[in-house]
Amino acid sequence: MKRKTITKGITAGATPIPVRFGTDERKLLKLLQARAAAQSRSVSGQLKHYARLALIAEDNPDLPMSMIQGILEGQAELKAGLAQPYQWGVIETTG
Repeated sequence: MKRKTITKGITAGATPIPVRFGTDERKLLKLLQARAAAQSRSVSGQLKHYARLALIAEDNPDLPMSMIQGILEGQAELKAGLAQPYQWGVIETTG
């Protein structure tokens, strides 16, 4: 069985772990490549993203994937300095 190794997208200081896809898994590899391109990630980056989501989903089976993704986006925005304090009990009306 012929295998293809993915090593693209390795960052400095990271430990490379080869991932091999058999000929029977070409469809999965093509899907990963397409999703990675759509998200401006390397295939390695996409695999890391999916692994992170999977670990969080397994640890929190009651949370829908959309909520997990929203929490991760919020954490990234907070880290980027885009957070705004929430004012409890304040209702803003327009008009």
